[in-house]
Amino acid sequence: MEVAGQKGRVCVTGAGGYVASWLVKLLLSNGYKVHGTVRDLSEEKNAHLRKLEKASENLQLFKADLLDYDTLKAAFAGCEGVFHVASPVPATKVLDPELEVITPAVNGTLNVLQACSEKKIKRVIVVSSIAAVLLNSHWPHDKLQDEEYWSSEEFCRMIEVTLVIFEAFVSVPYCEMK
Repeated sequence: MEVAGQKGRVCVTGAGGYVASWLVKLLLSNGYKVHGTVRDLSEEKNAHLRKLEKASENLQLFKADLLDYDTLKAAFAGCEGVFHVASPVPATKVLDPELEVITPAVNGTLNVLQACSEKKIKRVIVVSSIAAVLLNSHWPHDKLQDEEYWSSEEFCRMIEVTLVIFEAFVSVPYCEMK
């Protein structure tokens, strides 16, 4: 994502979140122009992004909703790459994990990928976490935890780990679009 000595423009979904904020900081410090999606442009939660070094000249925040395809297309305009970090993370136990977490996360990710395809984004990185491989009782202890041993869906459901269920069975660690 570098053109003639200049860094390109990338988008980070969920830019106000913990991991995404650090990614935005890293990208800005390495000379990238960054589009960041947030749920609410006026939220105090996102004020720290505007205070990052080089943010005033290289960071543009977009109000976006993963379930609103058009807001994603606007945020991705002019970008070469997208880091998809956003996902529903409930603060409390949800009554219907499929409806409240998994379905919006899957549909949001599909919207991101479709918008990237339409905008001819060169590279898409979908972020997951160690939770995708952490909870598997069949994992051989003499092997590294990787995509060969996803977390056990049955175990996650038993202990009601909704976020892990999504990450383990829907997330794509890396996808490059041609």
